[in-house]
Amino acid sequence: MTDPMHQPGPPALPAPFSQPFSAASPLAVPPAKKPKKSRPVLVGAISGAVGLVIGIGIGGAGGGEADSGKVTASASAAATTSGTEEVAEQDAAATVEPTPEPVATTPAPAEGTRANPFAIGEAVGNEDWSVVLSAPREAGAEVSAENQFNSPPAAGFEFYIVPVSATYTGAETGTAWLDLQVAFVGSDGVTYSDSCGVIPESLNDVGELYAGGVAAGNACVAVPAGADGLWTVSAGWSDPVFFTTTPA
Repeated sequence: MTDPMHQPGPPALPAPFSQPFSAASPLAVPPAKKPKKSRPVLVGAISGAVGLVIGIGIGGAGGGEADSGKVTASASAAATTSGTEEVAEQDAAATVEPTPEPVATTPAPAEGTRANPFAIGEAVGNEDWSVVLSAPREAGAEVSAENQFNSPPAAGFEFYIVPVSATYTGAETGTAWLDLQVAFVGSDGVTYSDSCGVIPESLNDVGELYAGGVAAGNACVAVPAGADGLWTVSAGWSDPVFFTTTPA
């Protein structure tokens, strides 16, 4: 494609005239100058590059300040949080109360023991017998009237009758007056079990029982006059069960 700005020069001259004309020659035609298009682009590129560098520098400076502010705020917040946690820990440590020492407790004595007797009237039993003692009563006159040959109680003693109701629950047979023993344990720690002689409605009068049979009758014991203590009943060689002297 032909450049519209390019003008063709004069035809070539023979060798003696092939050297270019001097500037003084009126016929000299100066060569066409190419337009300088690259300068504005270069200047614009340089200006843009300078602006970009300046902008980056300013932005970097501004970002540094912003980052510095954020770091300062975070450090301040962290310091505040740390201080708050330390205060909370100190408060928690100050409010912690010592754990109280466990108080040793003594288990209650088993029911039916001397330390924890049953009340008169409560039923007790084992694999062979279920027994209920009713309220004891002084019975000197009753015993004396029952048989003229009965001896009076020894000096300082009294006759006490204890009503007994015993149900046989064993697999074979049982006899109440042989299997069961009623006694009195005084406050002096002595067991009293002497009988009174012939007594009314004696438990001894009830014969052998099969399962479900009931023996109802009286037992009588000579006890110290006015003594305080507990009544007991035992079956065979078992440990005695204790009762208070008054009904529930």
